[in-house]
Amino acid sequence: MAQLIGASIVMTFTSILIGWIIKKRSDMSIFASRLIGLTVMMFVAPAIYFLTSDTPYFQAFFTYGLGALIAGTIFYFSRSKRQPS
Repeated sequence: MAQLIGASIVMTFTSILIGWIIKKRSDMSIFASRLIGLTVMMFVAPAIYFLTSDTPYFQAFFTYGLGALIAGTIFYFSRSKRQPS
């Protein structure tokens, strides 16, 4: 359970950072840039965790996959809603 909470926190904050960098470099929305950051981290984070510990890659990928799912849910519910004019 602690690994899942840690993976969610790591995925959320690093995706926000990558999304912020993408947002500064392009004309994308903040939500889309965060999702791109989340996608990048979905493949980078398990590989780093696998290389630095004795955990099997599938277990690291599953843990960070659930963390990415939780982070995506956080991004979805925290996005700004535009009012129709």
